[in-house]
Amino acid sequence: MNIEILEINKSTFKAFGKVLVPSTRANPEVYEDNIFKFYVTFKEKANSWQIGYLDQIGKKVEKLECHPNTSEVFIPIFGEAVMLLSIDPPKDISAFKLKKPIVINKGVWHAVISLTESSKMIIVESSDVVDKYYELGRPINNNNLI
Repeated sequence: MNIEILEINKSTFKAFGKVLVPSTRANPEVYEDNIFKFYVTFKEKANSWQIGYLDQIGKKVEKLECHPNTSEVFIPIFGEAVMLLSIDPPKDISAFKLKKPIVINKGVWHAVISLTESSKMIIVESSDVVDKYYELGRPINNNNLI
């Protein structure tokens, strides 16, 4: 199975979550003229959050995971990676080049494949995260991505 790698933008990513970049029409939540503009791009009620640092070295995915109780933020900081996403695996797996910060909706199946020796990213999620896993019949690796 080959999967086309898509660019992340508002329309291609809509089914899975949000791109954490303010729209050109967005108004800043807080600002000081000529100093800064602060935009709220995502808000969700949670008891507590945890922030993690992921060093992804794997180039093969054998299972997808999802979190039915929390959204999850991915902020790429180094290397190149592809995010695999699905609403109903295995029939609808999509691949996105992870170049922008994103938030994945609750219940979206996902996995990361590194395209370089290492891909590093910051992850933000609820600290009471619940993990579910879906075993793929056949692994997905760099050779399946076009």
